[in-house]
Amino acid sequence: MIESLKKTKMFEDLDESILKKIGKFCKLEKHKADSTVIKEDDDENYDLFVVVKGRVKIYVSSKFFADDSEQLKEIYTVNQGDFFGEMACVVKRRRSATAVTASESELIRISGSKLNKLMESDKETGYAILKKLYESLYDRIENSNFMLRNFLI
Repeated sequence: MIESLKKTKMFEDLDESILKKIGKFCKLEKHKADSTVIKEDDDENYDLFVVVKGRVKIYVSSKFFADDSEQLKEIYTVNQGDFFGEMACVVKRRRSATAVTASESELIRISGSKLNKLMESDKETGYAILKKLYESLYDRIENSNFMLRNFLI
């Protein structure tokens, strides 16, 4: 499990001692294509997911846009080595999107509650994890801004 975490954007440069702590509350899950991993508005868990193999599509419901239909709009693809579910994990709020596997996938499920406890009890570890999370979120926001700019111009 530790070797898989080392290959991810979120955990690639973290000290192995931190990865060992995180590894204690991870589990590997195998999903068939078109499996819903998390559902928008869900607040049953706050787990974080890392894609070890395969791809996961992220969708938002169109009901929050112009009409009341439940159509899903694809907004992002999570590839091998990347992660999703981080927003609900860190802020402990409802899921902001739906995640569906685009192919057979292997995902590492990291317990959100245990990850938060670790970050709160070990401030140095918490800072290192949040810094990596912030870097990844910055890249995603920058990409979204670029796409929005192209859409508007």
